[in-house]
Amino acid sequence: MKIKSVPEIIKEMDSLFKEEKYDEAYQFAQENINLNKEYLEGEYIFKNLLEELLFQATIKKEVKRKYPLILDYSTLYSNYGNVLLHFNEYENALKSFKLSYNYNPINVKAIFGLCEVYKQNNNWDEYYKLSVQSVKYSYSVEDLAKSFRNLSLYYLNESKGSKEDENLRLAVYLNILSKTYDNQSDLAIGELKIFDDYLKTYLDENNLNDIINQNIEDIKEYLKSKGLPYSASIEVITICKNLGFQLDESKKVIPALFYFNIAYDLTKDPKIKYVIDDLNDKVERRLDE
Repeated sequence: MKIKSVPEIIKEMDSLFKEEKYDEAYQFAQENINLNKEYLEGEYIFKNLLEELLFQATIKKEVKRKYPLILDYSTLYSNYGNVLLHFNEYENALKSFKLSYNYNPINVKAIFGLCEVYKQNNNWDEYYKLSVQSVKYSYSVEDLAKSFRNLSLYYLNESKGSKEDENLRLAVYLNILSKTYDNQSDLAIGELKIFDDYLKTYLDENNLNDIINQNIEDIKEYLKSKGLPYSASIEVITICKNLGFQLDESKKVIPALFYFNIAYDLTKDPKIKYVIDDLNDKVERRLDE
């Protein structure tokens, strides 16, 4: 049997999972992925320069060996973890997600997977720590929204269902905040519906309008006053802008646009939009030459 490369395994598993061929994905993973792979401290993989710089800025551990992206064990094991989750194999899923996380602690997909396992195991302390962490490392609006929904679920679990309970207020606020980043993806729609259905059980007994109808700026201020995250990570935004300007100076316009677009998607800052429009004009002028 031909030994498949890591990218080939990732691609095949992605395809099977998207087609909902879960049994085939499970069988394929078992045949091609070693769940007992030994991780050596200091080995890391980063998908891009943003992840590497985030690691340096926030985790600050020594990188003894950096794997090339063609050996993306972090994505490989987070994907395998998701397959194992589907079959409720929580012990093996935890092992797979931990491997993924060890290879790339910035990989929010690994963090989401660990959170799901800890939720099933009622380990809400670890769930909370990782949910806060995923906010810090998210650099897509979908992942940031998912991180806020996870935090919302934590406080919903802690609440007693009364509007006087601050945990319920925090759960609602974080849920509303998540919608400002993503309320359109399939995952967001499904998870938001679960939250809304759960919340409706209290609406008959409690008038929650004073909580639900708060404007978003007041919500952010309230979360900030409680020491909770209320926006995209300043580290992510700063690194993206710095990378964008550095790459533009090096006349690498397309990579510069990649990082500026991340920063704009997370902030909607008109100053960043101005830079993006200017870079797009540069690209068009070069195409016309």
